Order: sequence, then C-alpha cells, then structure tokens
Amino acid sequence: MTAPETPQTLFRSPLIVTASEGHARIDRDFFKRARMFAARHAATGTEALALARRGEADVIFCDAALPDMDGRTFVAALRADPALAHIPVILAMTDVRRDDVLSAVKLGAAGLCLRPYSEDTFRKHLSMASHMARFVAAEKAALARAARQEAAGDADGALEAYEAVTRRPDDAPRFFEEGMAALAARDVERAILAFHKALSVNALFVEAYLGLARAWKTKGSTRQYRHYMKEAASACARANRFVELRDQFVTLLRDDEAGFNPFLALGNELVRERHYTASIALFRHALELAPKNADIYLGLSKAYHFLRRPDLARRAASKSVALNDRNEEARNIHRRLSGAPRPGDIAPMEEAARDAEAPRYPLVLRGMLYLAGLAAETLVRPRKAARAA
Repeated sequence: MTAPETPQTLFRSPLIVTASEGHARIDRDFFKRARMFAARHAATGTEALALARRGEADVIFCDAALPDMDGRTFVAALRADPALAHIPVILAMTDVRRDDVLSAVKLGAAGLCLRPYSEDTFRKHLSMASHMARFVAAEKAALARAARQEAAGDADGALEAYEAVTRRPDDAPRFFEEGMAALAARDVERAILAFHKALSVNALFVEAYLGLARAWKTKGSTRQYRHYMKEAASACARANRFVELRDQFVTLLRDDEAGFNPFLALGNELVRERHYTASIALFRHALELAPKNADIYLGLSKAYHFLRRPDLARRAASKSVALNDRNEEARNIHRRLSGAPRPGDIAPMEEAARDAEAPRYPLVLRGMLYLAGLAAETLVRPRKAARAA
C-alpha cells in the first residue's frame, strides 16, 4: 500500500503546540520526513494563537493538554475567529477516550492522533488536513471571483464563475471534501449542503452519506444520523465497497453509545421486504462490525429459513441463543428449527413463511429487477434534484 500523498505544496508554515520539548522534537522530525522544514514551536495556546494571527501557521499539530488551556479550548478559539477558522488542527493525545473523540469531531478538528504515532498515521492525518484546507481555499477563491464580477455589474458572470468551480460531473469527491472542510470549521449547514451536492452527482457515493451522518450527529439528531448511516450501508453494499470503508464504519459505530448497527437495521428491513439474499449480505457485513451481536444471527436465521436453508437457519438460531439466551423470539425459533416446537412458538415466522408462498417472481429475476430499479434510481435522482433546484 502506498503512503498518502504529502501535502507539501499546501502547508508551508506548520505550527507545533506543546509544552514538552521532547514532543516538539519528535513532531518536528515527522514534519521534516514529510518535507516540511519550517515548522515553528509554541509552548502555550496563547502563544500559538498570536502566531496564527500573524499568519505564521497554515496547519497546527497541537497537544490536547497545554499549560494555559486544553486542546479543545484552543480549537474552539481558532474556530471562533473568522480569520483563523480555516486552519486545520490535528490534536495529539496520550490517551483517547470516547468523549475526547466526540468533542474533537464537534469542534471540527482535522484529526485526533494518539501518541506515540507512526509515520503512516502522521501522514494520514496530514492528508485529511490537506483536503480540508484545499477546499476551503477553493471555495474562498470562487467566492472572491464571483464577488468581483458581481461588483462589476456582471451578475450572470458571477454565477457562472461559481458554478464553474462547484458543478462539474466528476466532482462528488470534491464536494465531499468541501463538506469535511465545513465540518472542520463547525459550519454544519454548509457541510450538509456540500454532501448533498456530492450525492446529486453520484447517488452511491458512500463517503457523502457518512459525512451526512457525522453532520447530523453533530447537530444532535439521532433520527437523521441513523437514516444516513443506513443509506451509507445500502450504498456500500450496492457498490461492493465494504472492505474499503469498513474502518470508517467501525469508527462511527465506536462513537455511538447506543450501538446502532446500520447493516443490521437495513438487513432486517430487507427481510421484511422479502429480499432475503440481499439481507444475508448485509447481515454478514454487520457481523464484521459486531461479531457477538445475537440479533444479527437472529436475522440470519430468518433469512435462511425463508430461503429454505434449514441447516444454516438452525445454526444461526443456535448461535443467537448462545450469545443471548434471554431473547424469547430467538429461543422459540431455535426450538422450532430444532424439531421440538411448543404450541404457538413461532406463529409470526410461520405466517411470514405462508406469505412467502404467494406467487412471486423467481429469486434470480427478483434480484435482476432490484438492481434494475437501483440503476434507474441512480439515473433519475440527479435529474429530480436538478429540477428541484
């Protein structure tokens, strides 16, 4: 695997903020390895803010604990100053807790780095900071050009100048990174707009759905957060990108105190809609994120039962009961599949099985129609968005 590209042409004035001379030496050495040789050092947050106001910092690597303030207070001070809000900040910690991660996300930090860190980790954080800085700069340049044309009385030219930068057919990644930059600056509404722009270009752009989930989590809406996590799971499965994006889902789920698993939720929905084969793929992804979740095995047992795979259904039900023997539904299904039912054990499941006997398209044809519907939705959605705009 190749190392992330170093944003050496973008960051010319790195600033290290730490009270530890040892940390400063290590951080400066890593900047040098990334071919950034002009890193400055500030021992306090106050000193760092003064340097930033003098234009002597375009990326900041800051300890979470400083003599005069903590790292989160420092980031908040930067974001509160319009002249400094665009500067990406990577927070360095010796112990990362859930609350620290959530606070850093809400504040708009570009990254949260655990000491001691590797060169690969350092470069990855710099790469994300680079994306954020680059698209903030691009947006500012576009707005400046549009403002000049508008001031000259060329309203149409001003609009075209902005559209030329923001509306190209292959711009989904750029809109996504614009959204991430907006999140870093704590401009959640602009982030949501940018992520929706990305989806108007590519309806299967998983990262944009994850970005919307992050944005709505920052706004405090659990309902919208879960909605976009399920959309991300659906797009991820359809685009066959789970392996590539697994770590991003793991990170978001780790920060979710309720333990919401979007692949499980979507798999259960597909079972209710009788897309049993598709639901199994989603349940398997769910297991990779939460291998000891009894509810996932319960969903698998139902899907396999309706697909007439009693051996696999029985095995999944048995695993569900082993992980959580207090779930009455799982115990009933396990007894029924094991050949020892009690009166009324799994009536709902049998009723669904009878419904499944109703005339339907063959399984392969249903799958083809499902994918065809997806393709049509992918083509039509951008047009609907364009008409709505």
